[in-house]
Amino acid sequence: VGSRRIESARRVAAECGLSCKTTTSFDELLADPAVQIISVTTPNDSHAELGIRALEAGKHLVMEKPIAVTREDADRLVTAAKRSPGKTIVSFVLRWNPLFNIIHAQLADGAVGRIFYAEVDYFHAIGPWYGQFAWNIKKSVGGNALLSAGCHAVDGMLYFVGDEVVEVSAYSSRSAQEAFGPYEYDPTSVTICKFKGGAVGKVTCSLEANAPYMFNILLAGDKGTIRNNQYYGDKCLGTFGHPEIGQGQTGWATWPTILPDSGDVKHHPFFGEINHLVDCILADIEPMTSIPRSKHVHDICFASEESARTGKSVRIGQSGC
Repeated sequence: VGSRRIESARRVAAECGLSCKTTTSFDELLADPAVQIISVTTPNDSHAELGIRALEAGKHLVMEKPIAVTREDADRLVTAAKRSPGKTIVSFVLRWNPLFNIIHAQLADGAVGRIFYAEVDYFHAIGPWYGQFAWNIKKSVGGNALLSAGCHAVDGMLYFVGDEVVEVSAYSSRSAQEAFGPYEYDPTSVTICKFKGGAVGKVTCSLEANAPYMFNILLAGDKGTIRNNQYYGDKCLGTFGHPEIGQGQTGWATWPTILPDSGDVKHHPFFGEINHLVDCILADIEPMTSIPRSKHVHDICFASEESARTGKSVRIGQSGC
């Protein structure tokens, strides 16, 4: 187990019941042939450099989001991932949340039909009481609100819609709360996305909301609507929906399941993510959130920041996106 602090490495090894070497040397991890998979969970601005070194050493890579805080570093990391024999996975871990699994299965079954509007929001007050606050507030490390945390919502939106975003418009702001004053970038942003197939989407991210953790999902299609763990539409309980258009459903149906409603990492389904990576290594296939596949999420995050700064919409594929 490697960490920047040896006491942290020893603590993790003890918590996992491991009898193994602990080190503060990243070079030692890379040189050890027994180490096949490297997990990078350091502050954001070091992700790209450490990831590139791991990939050049031929290791498989688990990369905490974001993959980078600049477009240039993101491009460098993607290039390294494409050249390396190692498999990569970005920790958009909510893809293994039970609600995500249910929604994805329902979408595949046609419960919503063609999505014409998608809304996925991330609200999580990351203040001085939060471990990463000291470095997350810095523009050079945190990046922006989406890169810091809201990219989970961007990834969710892309996963559900199943299409590419071609244009982004965004606004950003900040509250008057003193606790969040140290942020060097606006902790709140609203991003409007135009999809290649014609759908529109919206991602709101706030790292300063005076509210419990919230991860909102709204997917509207021509055959039904999903709102978090609720469904209304043609496939509900054998009925055919809205009474005004010849359907019989009179309210929302609810799926009782585990929601993505906590910022506590112990609540997150990392076992599913790691199992997926190992399955892909054994089958020699690309993980669904590999670094190259996750680049589009980051393109949207960078474009959102540019749009909010310039007051203009940004085409994905232009301005370096």
